[in-house]
Amino acid sequence: MNEFENKRAAVIGLARAGIPAARFLLERGATVVGYDSKERGAVSAAVLELESEGVELQLGEHGFDGIEKCDLVVLSPGLKVHFEPLKSVIERVEAAGGEVIGELELASRFCPCPMVAVTGTKGKSTTVKLITELLRACGLNAVSAGNTGTPLISALPELNADSWAVVEVSSFQLEKAPTFKPRVAVLLSLLEDHQDYHPDLEQYWETKLKLFNNLGKGDWGVFNSDDERVWKFISELEAEGASAPYRVLTTTSRDEQGNVANKDDNLSLEMWWQGDSAILPFSEVPLQGQHNYSNVAAALGAVAGAVGPEIWKYKSELAEAIRNFQTLPHRLEVVANKDGVTYVNDSQSTIPDASIAALRAFPAPVSLLLGGRAKIEAESYENLMRAVRDANARIYLFGEAAPMLEDVAHRENVENVYIFRENTLAEVLQLAKMNSASDETVVLSPACASFDQFTSYEDRGETFRRLVREL
Repeated sequence: MNEFENKRAAVIGLARAGIPAARFLLERGATVVGYDSKERGAVSAAVLELESEGVELQLGEHGFDGIEKCDLVVLSPGLKVHFEPLKSVIERVEAAGGEVIGELELASRFCPCPMVAVTGTKGKSTTVKLITELLRACGLNAVSAGNTGTPLISALPELNADSWAVVEVSSFQLEKAPTFKPRVAVLLSLLEDHQDYHPDLEQYWETKLKLFNNLGKGDWGVFNSDDERVWKFISELEAEGASAPYRVLTTTSRDEQGNVANKDDNLSLEMWWQGDSAILPFSEVPLQGQHNYSNVAAALGAVAGAVGPEIWKYKSELAEAIRNFQTLPHRLEVVANKDGVTYVNDSQSTIPDASIAALRAFPAPVSLLLGGRAKIEAESYENLMRAVRDANARIYLFGEAAPMLEDVAHRENVENVYIFRENTLAEVLQLAKMNSASDETVVLSPACASFDQFTSYEDRGETFRRLVREL
């Protein structure tokens, strides 16, 4: 337990992942300094508790004093490593011979069990939850952790050599995870997102693909071929005659070509150790939208890689686990049906592609509540507005991005009668209620971050629930 004895370590960002990372290092003998941009009066009680345990706190305008003296620096997820001031801080530490890694990398070095790691722009949390439940249906001790929910560093005490860690992995975490090596790596999608964090989209997508860098011949790469860019990546590998150093498993919910595929409207699994077998009809999958069918297919593929030939013994258990699966909050969550109008909370959708999926998940007529703080350029919303135009859907715009969204809608020839704009979510919801007829679906799927008017997408979703109840 003294792996870091006589070492000086720093943790940057003292929140959900940073606090347990600091404590982990302290317990293993390190001298630990915690850096956070919040002033002392704004940090949580848990941060101040670290100080009483022996962590030196540098809060507020600290200038990262003394950080170059650290042997190890651990970054919390979400920090902007490509931009100042952090870019220069990392350069200072590395120039002085220190190592800079993320919390995911630190945790994985001490993880006692194999991991299933899931990345992609959207669908990660849902897929991680489903993989965990499917592994448990096969009799395995599976624990979910990662980017949202419980950080992997906090989940380590629950794990042993017989466990499986199912880890949600973001591009932020993969920036500084040089030795991270899951047994099964899953890529769901490569969409346009996080232009506020990455220098450009190509760098963002390349960072996602780092998940596969350390896989070997005993590992699995699981690819959702329903996603255009994921399929392009696989196709280019094949066209170049390259063979991956790991085993490749493709999944699809749309056609018959894949290890997990749609055979006569059944979710079917076909592996080389046994022919195809239908698990259950897609009509029995309790999730809305084609994109969620793709997530289910990918989850089944990941479990096939983890369990191996033994998976066939659990066919009925797997089917039952999928039938009984309950999605996470704020993801196409039906909140209420009032006067024949269905209200859906999809607050977690923060990019246009996710809102397009929401629009297509329900039969017409559909109204979308769009707005917040845009994370990507205006041009990236053009496909969304084309989908709105083609579906004759009404859009209700609110928040900081509303003027930009209205401008893009006009450029893409969305008729004025389908565009409504107000300042707040409460105001557009009232308008949608007045305009909606029986059998219509009103979906909060903002295509933007929440931070202009809310503390998080969860806060936005909870507010939407409350407002719907009050209608």
